[in-house]
Amino acid sequence: MAKRICVLGCTVLVMVTAFCNGFLHAQVVPRGDTNLGRRLGQYGPEELVSFDSSLPMRTALEILSQYTSRYEGRIIIDPEGHTRPISVMVNRMYWKRALEYILRSNLLEYIEHDNYYEIVPLGTATEEGEFIDIHSREIEINAVFFEADYQTLVEAGIDWSAMNGGRVKVFGNFGGEVTKDLFSAGYIDKFGNWDVTTLLRTFESLDKGEVIANPQIKVLDGEVGKIKIGTNFFLTTRDFAGNTRFTEYESGIILTVTPTIIGEADSMFLHLDIKAERSTVNPDAINVTKTITESNTQVLLVDGEEVAIAGLFSNTVTTSRRGIPILKDLPPWFFGLRYLFGYSSKQVTKKELVILIRAKILPTIAARLASKARRRNVLQEKLLEYRRRLRDLRSTNGRAPRRTRNGK
Repeated sequence: MAKRICVLGCTVLVMVTAFCNGFLHAQVVPRGDTNLGRRLGQYGPEELVSFDSSLPMRTALEILSQYTSRYEGRIIIDPEGHTRPISVMVNRMYWKRALEYILRSNLLEYIEHDNYYEIVPLGTATEEGEFIDIHSREIEINAVFFEADYQTLVEAGIDWSAMNGGRVKVFGNFGGEVTKDLFSAGYIDKFGNWDVTTLLRTFESLDKGEVIANPQIKVLDGEVGKIKIGTNFFLTTRDFAGNTRFTEYESGIILTVTPTIIGEADSMFLHLDIKAERSTVNPDAINVTKTITESNTQVLLVDGEEVAIAGLFSNTVTTSRRGIPILKDLPPWFFGLRYLFGYSSKQVTKKELVILIRAKILPTIAARLASKARRRNVLQEKLLEYRRRLRDLRSTNGRAPRRTRNGK
């Protein structure tokens, strides 16, 4: 009886074990299908990874590439070959989530291709569905960043809103010293208009302003073009797990332009969505303060027309010590004589940044190829014409009568 119970117990144990093995096997996510695991809200232990923060990026990507190859049929390609540590702790995390977490923490991301993931800097990936061909249009954006003394600009009375055809209206205070110097150049027409290029050079020659930069970019129709003159700074924070996170911010002069072509053929014009920013970073012992002056506008321009954005101000504070030499620089503890023989002065200089933008629609690749083909055909026709004339000249010389020795 005991033997029969033992055999029956072993049989039941084998059946339960087989059922459990079959059930567990049924929960394994098939190769190439990670969505099943997401739908079930659970992942198998073989899909979880753990990395130390000192692990090199290259090693982590090689390990994760084995997971992407197994479950999605893709490999991971890092064109830059990053070797720095991943700088974050990964503890029993789903491999796909770990990949995104590591990349995002190092200001990276991936672009999904048919057979591989490409590692690129954060912000490089483009939206799906974009289509570019030889008929896509480009817009050339020319910008001039001009900074001048605000008081001088007010005295000159420049109306940037009236800029047209490369000329700007000037309503100056003719009694001011600066205006006398400006108008003595003699580049003003009878309508009170100045050539913009000449005006900027005149300000530079008088040391009242300067052209900071004159960049030129080409932007696809409907895409975002960006020009930045400044620096990036990073703020260090910690997430809930205690990992160090670096957040990148921009500062300086930043111009973002999104051009859109409206119309066809001879009736085309441009819609520009413009965002201009001027910012400075002021770090202290506690935190970092970013001072921003920005302007957002939308304008309609004819092909090749200009627009000006003004009113981006900045203040420069200059502190100096004046008084009797040597005595004005005595230390404060020396009987307070520095206060008797000198004083500190602060001078605030207000400057205005003016951004001049000119937009021009460029021919498409198809139009440029057709133009090259036409030029090539013209050259071939001229070459054939030259050969024909040369052949006619040779045939004419061949029919000319020969002269005898006596010239008859």
